[in-house]
Amino acid sequence: MTGPREIHDLAKYKDFHIHHVTYKVISGHPLDLSILIPKSLVRNGKLSEKSPLITEFHGGFLVGGHRIFSPWFSDWLVELTLSKNAIVVTPDYRLLPEANGHDILSDLASFWEWLPKNLESKLAEYYPENNIRPDFDRILATGSSAGGWMVSQSIFLHPEINIKAAIMSYPMIDLRDRYWSENYQKPIFGLPNIPFTIVEEHLKNSPPNSIVTVDGDIEEISELKRLPLAISMVQNGKYIDFLGRETELYPFENLVKAERVPPFVWVFHGKQDSAVPISGSEKFVAELRRCRPDVLVRFDAKDGDHGFEADDEVTITEGWVKEGVDQLLEYW
Repeated sequence: MTGPREIHDLAKYKDFHIHHVTYKVISGHPLDLSILIPKSLVRNGKLSEKSPLITEFHGGFLVGGHRIFSPWFSDWLVELTLSKNAIVVTPDYRLLPEANGHDILSDLASFWEWLPKNLESKLAEYYPENNIRPDFDRILATGSSAGGWMVSQSIFLHPEINIKAAIMSYPMIDLRDRYWSENYQKPIFGLPNIPFTIVEEHLKNSPPNSIVTVDGDIEEISELKRLPLAISMVQNGKYIDFLGRETELYPFENLVKAERVPPFVWVFHGKQDSAVPISGSEKFVAELRRCRPDVLVRFDAKDGDHGFEADDEVTITEGWVKEGVDQLLEYW
């Protein structure tokens, strides 16, 4: 998740056809996902082979953002998708502070239930002449920041899904760390601590039982209005109050009892990350290697703040990313 200066630009998806689908309805409120189909895949005519599948989970501290907010969909991931003619499915989910962590896990479970049951029929509906079929034996789960939390929860809590590889970018993973539950100076994106009163006022002015799944308009957004809420919750040590404290919400606890883990897991993180401490990724990688020595775990610690590879417009032909992609393609 990068800073608030970013502006949504749908031109990033110019090489895709995008379809929006409701995968769940809660109290009349739709939860939507987007399916991104490379235009080259459609131009290829009738296909004989299935297409690999990428599930992308957006960041935003589980408080803001939305499923196709372009600054958080990294250039290198767009390149990878197009180079492999992969299908991308990216869902929204309920957001804090109106929701809690169990609500989000419920949405995650609903997403993984919807995907194998409905995706192929949706593609047949959209492209009856092309025979575009997803390969559910070639699923790559990706996510940055809070999306990394969603990926970890996917691979640990949903062994029924045959996820072949996972990529977690600067993930929110070590949520038992004092960073998330104690109040002290945390200059996230260089900002001084934001008073917690903005969260209190927000909740006071929100309708009872309100459901929020997107931060702004899905087609056009000039600023992330909920980002200050997220930063205030973290800076003031209130984040866990909204997420919850039950074991199921914490990836480290889920790791030790997971039935299966994908054979390849790639984690990368900026050394100067001001939003999500790199120490969480370092600790997670060490624990994953200890618990699952059969899994190839790649870890890249690079200079930069939160969202560094998106800011620097890193591509799949560049150094450490190329090395990581080459490893990834041995498994996915």
